[in-house]
Amino acid sequence: MNRAGPWRQHCPASWPDWAKKWAKTRGSLTRKLVSTGGRFEVEPVRQGLQALTGRDAWHLDLAGRPKVQARLVRLRLNGVPVVLAKTVVQVKGVRNDWPFWRGLGRRSLGTALFSDPMVQRGPLYFARLPARQAWIKALALPDVCPVSGWYVRCARYLRKPGATPMWVFEVFVPALNEVNQEK
Repeated sequence: MNRAGPWRQHCPASWPDWAKKWAKTRGSLTRKLVSTGGRFEVEPVRQGLQALTGRDAWHLDLAGRPKVQARLVRLRLNGVPVVLAKTVVQVKGVRNDWPFWRGLGRRSLGTALFSDPMVQRGPLYFARLPARQAWIKALALPDVCPVSGWYVRCARYLRKPGATPMWVFEVFVPALNEVNQEK
């Protein structure tokens, strides 16, 4: 990831405790959500071709404006959206490097990634993105839109050396504060 812009390699100390606790999860976020004992669900919102803006391609260290496949989902606990997620991979990599991509449906991407011993996650990056961020607004429901912005992390995944990377962005919804208190 290009270090310019809002992304940092350390979770900011200014984030609320509930957001830091979830954002700093080193293993599978899916596994951590499932471990709360709540009913975990993946709600697909959209999956398909997407045009990247020059700014998006630049932040993801992608040359030019490649065609990408994008997947937008809401992760829910007991019916409540707690994480909004976006996954981006270049079209050429879907077929060659990420064979499970097309069949995900309601399955968790995290389960697929963390059960494949070939997959390696790069460093986590953290950002506070504005409430008006377009791709997040496409996922957010009116009752989960914060006034001051979103707490977001992302990571780059590789399945084999020289393969097409996959980028996963996870937005932590304030409802996770209640989940934190229950655990």
